[in-house]
Amino acid sequence: MAPARERTVTVVTIVLTLIALASYVAFSDGPIGNRLRAAFGVNDRLRPAVDPDGEGEYSFLNVQAGGKRPVGFSPCDPIHYVVNPTNGPDDWDVYVDRAMEEVGDRTGLMFIDDGTTSDRNFTDRLPTNSLPKPVIIGWADEDEVGDLADDVAGVGGPTMVEIARLRTYVTGSVVLDSDTTDRLAETDGGERIQVALLLHELGHLVGLDHVDDPNELMYPAGVSRPSYGPGDREGLARVGGVPCT
Repeated sequence: MAPARERTVTVVTIVLTLIALASYVAFSDGPIGNRLRAAFGVNDRLRPAVDPDGEGEYSFLNVQAGGKRPVGFSPCDPIHYVVNPTNGPDDWDVYVDRAMEEVGDRTGLMFIDDGTTSDRNFTDRLPTNSLPKPVIIGWADEDEVGDLADDVAGVGGPTMVEIARLRTYVTGSVVLDSDTTDRLAETDGGERIQVALLLHELGHLVGLDHVDDPNELMYPAGVSRPSYGPGDREGLARVGGVPCT
């Protein structure tokens, strides 16, 4: 009977190993993990994942504890946002629509427009003992938002929570400097730059950090291009391709 028991233990060990391996692959990034999650019906993304198509420099604001996987919004949940148009340009809705469409297409995340708001709380989007407020987009000056001082054209970023060592973004904010956008409204090509500024800050919102390559839109010293560069696109696809949480 001893050999039979040894075989049973061996079989159980193999099964447990396969389960552990399947779990690792199922919750890892990449096409294999995505296909495996889809096969078992656990990949309920709202939009298809985007294949990274660029080769360039990108950087993440945060990564998961003990690893290199980027932190991002859950692709299985819609990201609601509101806009406070006070101090914004006349065509703010055109600029926001263009930028939101592009960042959604580049990440595969679902953004939901909840309209305008009178809220001007750009910092505390996660009240204690309450559900997250929607992402807010707005315009302000340095007297209202101190981070806009010293010729800063905009600030943006996500709000992160961590549960059982799993980090995820749940909301955030984007604020553009109203003095800068006022000046752009009077210049040729100002419309494209306003959209580019939004795209840059929305890149921060979904999880990208600055890079040193001036050929990328996430380059911090001025608007270097009208839309995302190859490294930006790679990074956006990766932050949008994280597993659902």
